[in-house]
Amino acid sequence: MTNFPFSQYLFWDAEIADIDLQKNMRYVIERIMTRGKMTDFEKMLTLYSKDEIRAALRKSKELDPKTRHFCSWYFEIPEHELHASSFYS
Repeated sequence: MTNFPFSQYLFWDAEIADIDLQKNMRYVIERIMTRGKMTDFEKMLTLYSKDEIRAALRKSKELDPKTRHFCSWYFEIPEHELHASSFYS
């Protein structure tokens, strides 16, 4: 996929051509929030609505504590509604 809008290194475990930005929205948002650059974050904000991003973040189990805190602040989601990965416990 030559016009893939995000840094391809974020998706090292998938074929870029197989990533559907709508069907795989939560996966894409999780990767951008946990490992992306500012440019990826800015592109994400133009591609997905804040409501779509909030919904994906509420379902996520992949956030690290710092990302969880930032997402809570930036997207105005109560921190208790976001889950950090058990990897960081």
